[in-house]
Amino acid sequence: MSTEPRTVTVNVFVHKPLEIDEPDWCAGHPDTRAAYKVDITHTGPEHVIAPGGREILRAFLTQAPFSTTDRTTGLYVALADLTGTRTPAEVEQLADDLNAAAARLRELGHELAAILAGGEGR
Repeated sequence: MSTEPRTVTVNVFVHKPLEIDEPDWCAGHPDTRAAYKVDITHTGPEHVIAPGGREILRAFLTQAPFSTTDRTTGLYVALADLTGTRTPAEVEQLADDLNAAAARLRELGHELAAILAGGEGR
């Protein structure tokens, strides 16, 4: 990773475009609409966790650098709707898929810990 901070310019209401530091993991800011400063969010690439082709989770790094409540970089995790009746074999497969998804989620958690330990995105 580069030691030089990256910056990006985003449009904000009332003021001129604002140049802000951007973490290396941020996937960019394609939305050119103006926003309030507190609404600016860095978002990393989305990871679809789908062992065996079954989507279990979606996860991505996120940080709101001007939030009034929490500016810490975190991992946003969305759980797929797995509600339904299953046969014994399907229950076994779902359990295996959940174990695989948990392993990948742990990997993403370790990546987040490494980013936080390096001081980036706080």
